[in-house]
Amino acid sequence: MTTVARANRKPPRAYHHGDLKRALADVGVELLGEIGTDFTLRQVAQRAGVTHGAAYRHYEDKEALLAELACRGFSDLARAIDRSMRSVSGARGKLEALLKAYLRFAWDQPALYDVMFGRRLNEEGAFPDLEEAVQGAVRLLRSAIADYLGDGDELRARDLSIVLWSLAHGFTANVLHRRIRVRSVRAAQRYLVEISAPFLDGARPRRPPRSSDGFSWGSIGEPQSKRSPRGAV
Repeated sequence: MTTVARANRKPPRAYHHGDLKRALADVGVELLGEIGTDFTLRQVAQRAGVTHGAAYRHYEDKEALLAELACRGFSDLARAIDRSMRSVSGARGKLEALLKAYLRFAWDQPALYDVMFGRRLNEEGAFPDLEEAVQGAVRLLRSAIADYLGDGDELRARDLSIVLWSLAHGFTANVLHRRIRVRSVRAAQRYLVEISAPFLDGARPRRPPRSSDGFSWGSIGEPQSKRSPRGAV
């Protein structure tokens, strides 16, 4: 059966005249789950039970509809992350909850996740609502990292949030595409937390340790002390 035939086999659905834009986006999400991005705006209109002209009044083209779906996805992701972090205590626990929520979202909605994190839809700044939704999710991560570090260094928090997101995204993408095979979403969540642990352990600033003999460790790991008497060991 062709992609077009699969997309068209569902009957037109009823919609509320005052909410056609949302209804079209709902259909877009359905089609994403069925056939990925291989659909047309005409198919969306047909599934929604309206003319393609009515669909084009709300979405200039398929790109605009995909941007709307990505915007909805990032807003939903931010809410899922926020809800997950609120359910635990401690800065480290909140970061781990964030990672689990991120992976869970991708696991439950892989096609939407691919649209959100595939090629950049807002390259020309045509979809400001999408950019704001993206930044809302990014702010949650950066704030959680800043709370964990506790040193007030905003640039460092920004850089480390990029590293942690890259780690989480790379692992999640490999899981979704079955390059890393896991038994369940919970197993994937546990493994993501485990492989993130060395990064999180090393990210927190530490005071230089001091030994009882007066040595302290310098910035490049070499012991420093007052000059020892000649011949001392």
